[in-house]
This record gives sequence, structure tokens and C-alpha cells, in this order.
Amino acid sequence: MPPLHTIARKLLVILLVSVHVWIAAASPWDLENLYQAPAWEETVIAAKPGVKSLLYDAIPVEGRRVQVFAYFGTPTGISPEGGWPAVVCVHGGGGTAFDEWVKKWNDRGYAAISMDLEGHYPIRETEDRRSPRIPTEHPGLHRLGIFQNYDDPIGKQWYYHAVAQVILAHSLIRSFPEVNPDKIGITGISWGGTLTSTIMGVDDRYQFAIPVYGCGFLPDSDGNQGLAIKPGRYTEVVNQFFDGSAYFDNVKIPTLWVNGTNDKHFPMPSTQLSSRAVQGPATLRYELRMRHGHGPGWEPEEIYAFADSVVKQSAPLVQFGAIQEKGGQVSVDYESAAGLSEAKFYYTLDTGLWPERKWESIPARVAGKTLLVKIPAATVACYFAASDDRGLMTSSEYLLRSRR
Repeated sequence: MPPLHTIARKLLVILLVSVHVWIAAASPWDLENLYQAPAWEETVIAAKPGVKSLLYDAIPVEGRRVQVFAYFGTPTGISPEGGWPAVVCVHGGGGTAFDEWVKKWNDRGYAAISMDLEGHYPIRETEDRRSPRIPTEHPGLHRLGIFQNYDDPIGKQWYYHAVAQVILAHSLIRSFPEVNPDKIGITGISWGGTLTSTIMGVDDRYQFAIPVYGCGFLPDSDGNQGLAIKPGRYTEVVNQFFDGSAYFDNVKIPTLWVNGTNDKHFPMPSTQLSSRAVQGPATLRYELRMRHGHGPGWEPEEIYAFADSVVKQSAPLVQFGAIQEKGGQVSVDYESAAGLSEAKFYYTLDTGLWPERKWESIPARVAGKTLLVKIPAATVACYFAASDDRGLMTSSEYLLRSRR
């Protein structure tokens, strides 16, 4: 029998190898390289006034060069000392690089970059909106449904490359002299929100993150995403490598979670679990029956005000404590640096799939720094929402009740 110290050394080696494998599997991206600004060039293809059209290099696919198309823009005028604050904009399914999105941030005093994550230029073969987009000369991978190629090697999966391409876009924009690298945030819509949920726990250089619709904790949720992710290896791969919940412990920055009460892809419980799992301050914005899409996803003014509160030290959005129920009354404490113009209480009497529940609202009573309401009979779930004097709305967490 080998000496005990030899056995101990072997056990230590096995343990270290196991830990290394676990770390590699939990974070498969080569951040040392992705944190370097990629090679890039301007292009006249898909040019739009007021922004630059760029192509930047990304991780090769099976030895083939990959270039990502992006729009980049800055506000008009002379950049402030230290450079403009900036935002990385991550599109959702069916989306592309959006010059309109970049300009929305530019109009609010931010530089911004918006890239296409599926190897396209943001132009179509014909004027028909259903026609295919024109691929770049060096396209990358396409998304295959909802993690449908989960059983492929990680380096051959679209989500792996999409995360890397967003990290590279961040490395690129922070290398520009007109951008302040210490004041950059990220926002994403739908699939872009899912990517944002992952990236903010992988790329630690951001100052804030705003996932819209998309979030973590997708497997086992009752939206389209969760229902598509079957138990077994499918769920295991998503949870281990891609779902934001694998990385939320790393998130120390402020986050704003934007969703609707009836989103068919990303139900409220997934959003709430995500907001609770991050380690930094989290703000919720549940909108009654919010439409799903890129336009509705970048319209809320709360998104821009939230960014301002982090990097420009403007007044924060309304903040809520824990929602409480006692003696047939529900209440929540709140803080608002910009007053309060309206307070509502939202509730549903329904059980079943979250996207199919019907929500109603009634006014909430304001008593000092507390919102109160007599809870309607048979309420199953409920939450408060309030708007400040700027008309900016945020929400409390929802309270889940059993039928009484």
C-alpha cells in the first residue's frame, strides 16, 4: 500500500483537477483575450446618418474569421472630461444592430454601441420585412431556437459566441478616447436581456445592467423559454454554462429588471428570482400587460433615468421595501427622492400559467412613507407600483398568497 502522504498528494491532485474542471465549465469564456479591444474597421454598408458603421473581429468559428457588424454613436458636442458615459445594447430574437437604439442613448448624453449577433448587416435582401437579412462577408453562428444545440461542444454553440461578441463590443467601445471606461452599462431586450443577465456576471467591468424581459432561472419556468428547455442534460447545460443564475453571485452592480405582468416568454417569477439572486441593489419595473418587442423594450424612460442615477448621480427611482400582509391589509414602505405622483396596487385572482393570469389594479393609499390597501378577497398574487413626480414608475416585489 502506498504511504499515506503519497495517497494524500494524489487526492489533492484529483481535487485540484476537479476544481479546475468545475471552474472551466462554469465560466467557459477566455476573458483575458476578450478584454482586449478587437481589430475593427469602418464600413459604408448599411450606413446611417449620425452613427458609425463598424465591423469588428470576434472569436473564429472552426477556424473561419468572424466579423460582427455594429453601430456606434456619441452625443453631439464636445465630450466631457473623462469621456461620455456609454451603454452596450444587446438585441433580442429577430433583432439586429439598431441605429435608432444608439441614437436614443446619444440623445440622453451617452455613447452607445449596438451589434448584430447573428452575422448579418441590418439590411434585408428586399423591402419585405420577412425577407432574410444580408450576411456579412465573415458571418458567425445563427441562433437555433431556445438553446436547441445544447448538446454540441460549448465552443460551437451560438450563445457562447453571442456572449463573447458582446464582451468584445464592450472592450471595443471602452477603448475609444471619447468614452469614459468607468461609466459603462449594459442593457438587452428579450434574448438580449437573457444575454445581459449572463454577461453582467461574467464581465465585471460594467457599472450597471438593465435586462428587459429576459432574465435568469429559465429552466422550469412556465414561459415559452422554460417550457422548451426539457429536463435532463438540456437543463443541466443551460444551468451550468448559460443561464444568468450561474453567475448572479458575481453581480455587485445596480440592476434594473424590466418586464410585463403577462410576458409569454419570461414570466414574473423568473424576473423576481433573478432580482433577488444578484448581490447588488436591484430595482423592479413590472408593467401591466407590457408589449413584447424591441420598441416597447427601449421606450420606458425609467431605463435612462436609472442609468443617470448610477453614472450621473441624478435622483434614483422609487425604491421599495418588502411587501407585508397583516389583518387583511397589504402594505409596503418606499423611498422617493423625487416625490410621489401616483401609487397603485396590482393583484390577480388567478392561478395557473403566469403569462395567462389576469391582473387588475386599484389605487393605493399613501400614509407617510408607506403604501397601503385592503386586499381584495381571493387575491393570489399582488404588488405595488408607484410613480415619482417625474412620472417614472417602479414596482415592489410581488407577494404570492394561497387562496384564503
